[in-house]
Amino acid sequence: MANAEISPSAVRQVPEVKAERDIVARLFPWVVLILLAALVIAPIFSLVAGAFSLSRLPNEFSFDNLGLDNFYAVWVEQRIDRVIWNTAIYVTGATIFGITTAALLAWLVERSDMPGKTWIYAGVPLGIAVPGILHAIAWVLLLSPRSGFVNRTWMDLTGASEPLVDIYTMGGLIFAEGLRLVPVAFLMLVPLMRSMDPSLEEAAAASGASPMRATRRVTLALLLPGVLAISIFQAITAIENFEVPGILGMPVNLHVFSTRVYNLIDNIGTIPAFGQANAAAIFYLAIALVISFFYLRLVRNSERYSIITGKGYTPRQVRLGRWRKPALALSLLFLFVTIVLPFLVLLYVSLLNYLRPPSWDAIASFTFKNYQTVFNQPRVARTLFNTIYVTLLTATTVTIVSFVIAYIIVRTRFAGRYALDMLSFLPHSIPGIVLGLALFWLFMQVDRWTGLSTFGSIYALVLGFTILFLSYAVRAMSVAMIQVHPDLEDAAKLSGAPPWRIALRIFGPLLMPTLVGIWIYVAMLSVRFISLPLILSQGGSNEVLGVMIWSLWDNGNISSVGAIGIMLLSFMFGLALLLRLFGFSGQRGGAL
Repeated sequence: MANAEISPSAVRQVPEVKAERDIVARLFPWVVLILLAALVIAPIFSLVAGAFSLSRLPNEFSFDNLGLDNFYAVWVEQRIDRVIWNTAIYVTGATIFGITTAALLAWLVERSDMPGKTWIYAGVPLGIAVPGILHAIAWVLLLSPRSGFVNRTWMDLTGASEPLVDIYTMGGLIFAEGLRLVPVAFLMLVPLMRSMDPSLEEAAAASGASPMRATRRVTLALLLPGVLAISIFQAITAIENFEVPGILGMPVNLHVFSTRVYNLIDNIGTIPAFGQANAAAIFYLAIALVISFFYLRLVRNSERYSIITGKGYTPRQVRLGRWRKPALALSLLFLFVTIVLPFLVLLYVSLLNYLRPPSWDAIASFTFKNYQTVFNQPRVARTLFNTIYVTLLTATTVTIVSFVIAYIIVRTRFAGRYALDMLSFLPHSIPGIVLGLALFWLFMQVDRWTGLSTFGSIYALVLGFTILFLSYAVRAMSVAMIQVHPDLEDAAKLSGAPPWRIALRIFGPLLMPTLVGIWIYVAMLSVRFISLPLILSQGGSNEVLGVMIWSLWDNGNISSVGAIGIMLLSFMFGLALLLRLFGFSGQRGGAL
């Protein structure tokens, strides 16, 4: 066989292709960094500019009309110190209650001999599937001072003139929000409980310490740094949540920062105080950033508190004795209160002709008319389409972008990777209501100067959700990518595989559980979050399900809220089961 001739041009082409790849590889991380910086910093800049604007409307903004009037009105005339005090009590109380409950459940599941632990471990995270607005509405239906089912029954049976419990109080806000924080805190605490070195507790036992004393003096002491970091993370979550204080606090003028910002731009019959809302939001954002700074500092020094020996070990379990069944009953009560009870309350309301306390007559009058009414409304079909479209697009975008950012942070020596890491975490410090307001100002200026119609579009919501949820996804993706051994990637590079093929053939299969888990979790967040859509969702063009539920509840259409809530909960429970099935499988084997 004759030897094939290789042309000189083909020989020169190989180095040229390699040089082009090297240029792209060097420039691509910078492009990602610049785009991420624009996505995060541009809304914040527009928020600050809007706070100084003295114009009546955002589309009248001018650099010639700036001043401090908005700050004076909010911080002095409207006594923002009261809102600060309410927010501090609300966040502190909800965080302590949520972390304490989650720690107790995690300890019972991982460190005790309580029966039925598998069911508790599988059931507690399902609380993530209950949207905050439905969670708060269920407690209003149960514990409203006059019409709540529990209070109404109590007053009818006892003849009392005062309700048994009033949910429209600071204690009610702390209780409802604290319950919402438990599932995520539980998932974060379980690995800490599981990773404890038993030799430390065995040494305490050998010194004569009882199991409970060893748990209190050794286990809890070593877990304190991790618990503190989780507590700060949960405090950030509580300070940015809007649904619970919006449903339980706003009707009685019990405001925290998130509801105060929304209240300033929701003044019916008057021109909304957009500039004052921005001024309040800046202070709100500053507090969240300070808390996030302490969280990052604590996490950065977490290696000082390592408690795993590196050898095989089995966590030491505490025998509960006669407390085994009460512990199980307490755990099941939590599942009932956070998952089963909201579902039953909304199901009951959805089958009524009109709202009334539970009775045999009410049960005998059950009807599916409310479901038929909901399905026959054109608004519902349009809103469902918008919700599904936004959810699919947001989950896909966040999954892809988080993979790219995590790869640059974990797998490259890019000079700006630490700045990229910080920028990817920063959105977690931006409360949803603040980001919505910032993007509102930004889109108004873009539309004003370009003639486009970005504000009020579906893609405005997708962009806002992408910024908001990116920090969750990048953290999860980075942890999973660290577990993939670099030798696999190096072997593919030596074989001449381009980066896109490495991503598809190496990282894709190995990180599939994480990719699916992130996609499902972001999809759940997209459906649950209503603070950002309340600002950016205008009318039917881009209205999503959370905004429609808020509107129906605000207008007193409680039966329709129940019907839509049951359908939404069924869908969310399905997503939560998929998250448990795919999102956490395949990640127990260590480095791949």
